[in-house]
Amino acid sequence: MNTWKIIFATIVIFGAGVITGALLSQRARPAKTADAPPAARPGSQPQSASAGGMRLEFLRRIQGDLNLTEEQRERIDKILKDGQERARRIIHDEVHQIKEEFRQALTPAQQAHFDELVRQQQQSREQHRSPASHSTNSAPSTNAP
Repeated sequence: MNTWKIIFATIVIFGAGVITGALLSQRARPAKTADAPPAARPGSQPQSASAGGMRLEFLRRIQGDLNLTEEQRERIDKILKDGQERARRIIHDEVHQIKEEFRQALTPAQQAHFDELVRQQQQSREQHRSPASHSTNSAPSTNAP
């Protein structure tokens, strides 16, 4: 039961960060693009909802508001990037642990079926990520995870 509290707290924290970031993005005044570093200037790379895209957008906006030096901007970017990576690893490890605990509550037959469902979900996720994989991974694999 304690694991669920950790997962719930992680989701709440992540959700609060997403909501806060979205609200700040809408309320922040446009930053001066001449002051922004080349990687963070609008048009220099496609706007993305990815963690990296949000990080660059955040840096672009605060650069002008806080009058950051290039060194400060680079340090803050590294701090944010490292934090995102740590959070990603924590979440990945927690999901893996929950999946294993879930499996242990099942009978061997249910475990086999569960493993197949997980494998199908992973294949579906991979197919959605890259359109080219639709033609190469259309047949289900017979290998168990």
